[in-house]
Amino acid sequence: MLTLGALLSPVATAGASPAAPAAPEPARIDLVLDLSGSMNQDDADGQTRLAAAKQAVTRIIDTAPEQAPLGLRVYGATYPGQDKKRGCADTQRVLPVTPMDRAARADAKKRVAGFKAVGFTPIGVSLREAAKDLGPSGERRIILVSDGEDTCAPPPPCEVARELKAQGLDLAVDVVGFRTPSSARAQLKCIADVTDGSYTDADDADSLTAGLGALFRKGWRTYQATGKPVEGSLDGCRDAPLVAPGQYLDRFTGGRDLYYKVKKRPDQLLQVSATAVAEEGYGRGSLITVAAGPEADGEPRAWLREFDQSMGWANIISTGGRSKPGAGSEKPAPDDTGCILVENDVTRPGDKPMPVELLVGIADKTTRQAGARAPEPRTGADAEGGYSFNSATPIGPGTYRQSITVGEAPFWRVEVKAGQKLTVKAGVDIPKDFPRSATTGWGVTVYNAQRTSTQCNKDQNATELLAGRTGHIERVCGPWEISDEGGASGSAPDGYDVPGTYYLQAQVAEPDDEAKGIVVPISLTVDVTGTPRSGDGPVFFFGDDAAHGPSQSGAHAGGEQGANGTTAAATDDDSPLGKLALPAGIGAGVLLLAGLAFYALKRRGAA
Repeated sequence: MLTLGALLSPVATAGASPAAPAAPEPARIDLVLDLSGSMNQDDADGQTRLAAAKQAVTRIIDTAPEQAPLGLRVYGATYPGQDKKRGCADTQRVLPVTPMDRAARADAKKRVAGFKAVGFTPIGVSLREAAKDLGPSGERRIILVSDGEDTCAPPPPCEVARELKAQGLDLAVDVVGFRTPSSARAQLKCIADVTDGSYTDADDADSLTAGLGALFRKGWRTYQATGKPVEGSLDGCRDAPLVAPGQYLDRFTGGRDLYYKVKKRPDQLLQVSATAVAEEGYGRGSLITVAAGPEADGEPRAWLREFDQSMGWANIISTGGRSKPGAGSEKPAPDDTGCILVENDVTRPGDKPMPVELLVGIADKTTRQAGARAPEPRTGADAEGGYSFNSATPIGPGTYRQSITVGEAPFWRVEVKAGQKLTVKAGVDIPKDFPRSATTGWGVTVYNAQRTSTQCNKDQNATELLAGRTGHIERVCGPWEISDEGGASGSAPDGYDVPGTYYLQAQVAEPDDEAKGIVVPISLTVDVTGTPRSGDGPVFFFGDDAAHGPSQSGAHAGGEQGANGTTAAATDDDSPLGKLALPAGIGAGVLLLAGLAFYALKRRGAA
């Protein structure tokens, strides 16, 4: 059981911003490479297909994150004869699925350098073996590179793909057709389609390298929703789980809303954030709302109500809010128990379940007196952006540069205090041969300490359409003056006067597939001016895991595990946690992929 001292000690309440939960494991990826005899053809931009494939695979090995589990399987690499039985069994695991540390990286590159292309094309058999390489659990992907159709069926490769999908495994197969004739393309696309993977054509070494890079980044660098599992009630507050400060992971099903109980005294401030994460993108008008208030209310909203709406292409919607301070502006709740409502106007009946992060925080005099600390900013290569609120890279004022692929949306975080001003400048260099598209744009999104997004400035949308432009394109957001010490003054549009952790996200958005995978250099300049003002601003407690310190951004999981395996964020008893009536927060981070004409709409305060 937690003690009072442990719960509200300066260490336990160390974050005005929440600490990150344990990072989710990266997707396990097995690359299956065609080394059949046709790969010796000298038609890949002045070199053999084999040489181009070696170049692309070596690039993947060089750039793979150290913690990323990568395996390599080849087929057609050892038997040069005509015996079909032997040729169609010619598939080998070259590299087990293992994190790419220095030793594994050196070994893999050495093996790739020695590849020869000599044999048959047993795609179906190789897919079965690759599924075994990846193991039985976790997010797994097979990336298949082939220049032709299977020459060994049975088993037909598309039937093998259906077989793997029917096993209920979290497994997708992405396919790159390398100079593939039209006769083979339908077979390869079928493999991708039936496993919910993707198909891409590549005609030369550069496009193969770019295509593979995009697929691997998709597996390793997409937004990964995190938090302690919880199941919100679908039928109102009565049966809802009680949540304490922390980050939780739930899901939208159909068009159903989610309800959670929370404890909050009138003298305490409550922060609630919510993030819905889509696999592809939202349609126009998708809406997510968070509200909280006394449980007795028909629709709880007396404490706070905030919403964000997507009017364009985005794969995340994020919103959050804080209650107003003081008992005089709050409606008392019986036994200090209230209700959190996350309204779902995103999914419809029959849609796939969609992950939702919930973040809950509480602030009062005790947490404020405990003080706050922030993670040490990173510099140089260590300042490369993360890929969610939880993995956002902590930075300070300065200029940061890196390269991203089109469709990626890296995150950074910066701490801003009352009395300071924040200005964010983001630039991208678009190459002259960049595909012309009416829907591609350059966007930078700033999220405030409540994880609510804003338009860059009043006269600018979140994304600036490129409209065929190339060269250096730059956007400036702000300056925003951080002045609100009470937590909900509502004086600034979208709450950009609230001190705390601000999240910065940049992206070249491309709803179509034409530009995906192209690598472009970007720069991010952060300017924080002014002298921090002393005062009694709130310090939010986001759960006991904050004792470990906010290592990278975002929320962390809080709460306790029940004997039946279900998650409750708070205990409704006489424990110190129950007596303190600490509010539960929904850990939210909605990564809006700054897509076309995205607008953030918000209403602040009690309804």
